[in-house]
Amino acid sequence: MKKFFLILAFCLSLSSVVMAQNVQLVNDLGIQEDELEMVQNRIGEKVDDFQRYLQDLAGRGDLSHETKMKRYDLTLKLFIGEGKPYPAEIPNPYGGFTQKMHEAVKMQTINSKYNKKRSSYPMTVYLTNLIKRSEDPNYKYKQIVIEAAAAVRVDNFSKVGEGRYSATAHILQHFVGYGKDGVRIQYEDYTAKTITVYINRIEIDTPEGRDYYWEILLGDVDCDDIW
Repeated sequence: MKKFFLILAFCLSLSSVVMAQNVQLVNDLGIQEDELEMVQNRIGEKVDDFQRYLQDLAGRGDLSHETKMKRYDLTLKLFIGEGKPYPAEIPNPYGGFTQKMHEAVKMQTINSKYNKKRSSYPMTVYLTNLIKRSEDPNYKYKQIVIEAAAAVRVDNFSKVGEGRYSATAHILQHFVGYGKDGVRIQYEDYTAKTITVYINRIEIDTPEGRDYYWEILLGDVDCDDIW
């Protein structure tokens, strides 16, 4: 627990430095300074939605299977490709970008803080497994709680196409598994995760003329450490 709060305090202390660095970086990439905070807030909202849906899928509460499947669909809509392979643009030697198909987004997991075995699953498989475990009456946990720390740090902005950018979101995720009595904590851990984020500048026609909005889509989720 102490380590968790130390890392959280470290993330918060770096926020002003990271913001200053990002302002310079995104300006170099063509995003205006006054748009940065809005983009970062939108990323935070997407990450929050993802955490909330994970809790719904993994928890053994009163949600029906039908409701969980609706949450499953909503979760996939947060991600680029919605669980399927998607077109991506990569820099070419001529200063432009070449489009190719990218494999479907993946979720990396670490088995436990005691056995730090890493595995990687397509997001569709990972979410389906969460639902199956939550509905298994013999599952070792009666109730699971998954939540993220309030701080979401965003950095590593880069341009990946015309009007398209990527970034990295850093979160601390708290997992609690309650025993058969639903009260005693059987297992608990904290995992530092990074989420690739795709940012698209979408132009639209309005009665006042041309306008645009920022589309935020999540990508691969990786684990940095667990304790």
